[in-house]
Amino acid sequence: MRLLVATLWPVRRILPSGHGLITITFLALLVGLELAGRSATSDLHDGLAALVLISAVALVAVRHRRQPLPWVSWLGRRGLRIVGRFDRFRYDHGIDLRGAPPIPRRLPPIVWPVAVAAIAWAGLAAAAWLAFPGGWRDVGTYSSYVLYLVGLVLLWSGLLACALAGLYVPVLLLEPRLRGSIRSPDRKGVELLLLAGYALSVAAIAWLIPTIVVLGLCLAMALALFITAARAGQPEEPAILWRTSSGTPLASVPLRRLVAGALGVVAVVVFDLLLTACGGRLLSPPDPSDAMPVTALLGTTAAWMVPGLALAAALRLWSGRTADPARRTPMTVHLKSDLSAAARQLAKAAILERGWLLRTGQAPQPSDVRIELVEQSQSAATEFEAAWPLKMGLADFENPNVIDRLVRRDEIQIRRFAFRGLTSLFKKAAAERETKGGGYWFAPHWWFITNLDREEPHRGKADRPNPPRPVGPPFHRLFQPRVRQHLHQILRGVEIDMIFIEDGVSYKNFQKVLKALFELYDVHGGTRKADDHVFRGVPKVRVMVHEYSPGKPFKVGTYREPKFDDLSRARVLHVFRDNGGHEEPVEAPFDTSWEPSPALGMW
Repeated sequence: MRLLVATLWPVRRILPSGHGLITITFLALLVGLELAGRSATSDLHDGLAALVLISAVALVAVRHRRQPLPWVSWLGRRGLRIVGRFDRFRYDHGIDLRGAPPIPRRLPPIVWPVAVAAIAWAGLAAAAWLAFPGGWRDVGTYSSYVLYLVGLVLLWSGLLACALAGLYVPVLLLEPRLRGSIRSPDRKGVELLLLAGYALSVAAIAWLIPTIVVLGLCLAMALALFITAARAGQPEEPAILWRTSSGTPLASVPLRRLVAGALGVVAVVVFDLLLTACGGRLLSPPDPSDAMPVTALLGTTAAWMVPGLALAAALRLWSGRTADPARRTPMTVHLKSDLSAAARQLAKAAILERGWLLRTGQAPQPSDVRIELVEQSQSAATEFEAAWPLKMGLADFENPNVIDRLVRRDEIQIRRFAFRGLTSLFKKAAAERETKGGGYWFAPHWWFITNLDREEPHRGKADRPNPPRPVGPPFHRLFQPRVRQHLHQILRGVEIDMIFIEDGVSYKNFQKVLKALFELYDVHGGTRKADDHVFRGVPKVRVMVHEYSPGKPFKVGTYREPKFDDLSRARVLHVFRDNGGHEEPVEAPFDTSWEPSPALGMW
């Protein structure tokens, strides 16, 4: 036995270890791919080679997780070091809901390298197709075939992501309407049938219309979005605050400009992807005899998914623009009358002259201000407790008190709808609550906040706690557009940007807080901002108003501190349960200039 071991020991020293065997096998695979790639004739063969490469990399990764390989660890350290060089492009950021005092508007420096990279990508793709009309895969066969495979996999991944987004996003955006229109019990089957029909329609269009049309659409979209982003906005519109590091000056980017610019960059990236994949077949459909038929097929499929995606995005942006709470929609007056046509025409003219909407000959909607045109002798427009629909004469349209009464009636109806929606919202949100001890962020007057956000209690010492999660139905399903517009008008008038409601505050008490805000707005007409003293009479709650700003965190010892970005600016109304934590008592001032003296004869 000892003789056998002594004989095999030199042989064992020659054989590689487990790590060495994995390394040698992987290198041999790379060399084999390089040699095999020289004889490949189309990207179909390239796809098979890429599958082999991905499988090999996955096996090495699995082995590295079980037993670390030295060369993989070295590559990982080098990669992290290279990635760390991009840390200078990371920025501290927050949101600015105040707008005053203004902060200088400036784009982050990373915008310009991204723009140059996108333009250079398009130029390289066009040059590659001009130099190699049969397919730029020749670049890989005459250089490094493995690096070519890596680039091809990244290109195919981008095309597949674009195609899937173009296939599913329009269907997801239309899903609420499909739910209301489809009456079949097999609703899922009908939706799948519509999805398949949409895909077949896109395939037929792609075969008949050249791909260059889609590339032109991408450029037109990018140009329109960049023009929108370059337009000057309102000085007090929401913005994103950013800075390169602590201690550097702050800068801001309007949120509207950020959204438009980001969508424009996406349009340019899609243009570059399609040009890289279909640059040789922009005016004709893919040909199986080409050197890159798979790439051309994926590019054409992704290209003709883009129009549907662009249409869905445009409809979404348009609906968001029309539902923006910052807009103002006039009230609607429902007119009923049995008088002559001339009298009705005069009443319609008086209503339209004031900018109101008019509804006649139809059933009144719950949000309409209903009036009935009668003879002046039968008018009840100036009575103290008049019934609705309000009986008005033609002369009442010139009475400013009557006009104010109609406007006030509209406000009362809107507030009733608001409280009904809030009741339903908080009931459904309470059912979705996972733990107690947190709170809710409520801000329906911002277009980019679509739900009631739930903040769970912070446990542990994590530096980055979980962000608030949306709960309950979205605002657009609960509130009419004019309800959110009215809330925007009131909350901006009293200078409240967000509301935080702590767990344990009942909806009735929160309703009293809102009523106090409404009363403040009604009395002062939006010229006085809300402060803590306005809510002193509300029982069982403690209401505090704090102005968040960089370097000014919220600190109250007796009440929990909600999470908020250190770099954000907002004026937040906090609604806490009253736990008995009051301010220090202040002695009443004593005036010695006057003291009561005893009456004569009392001594």
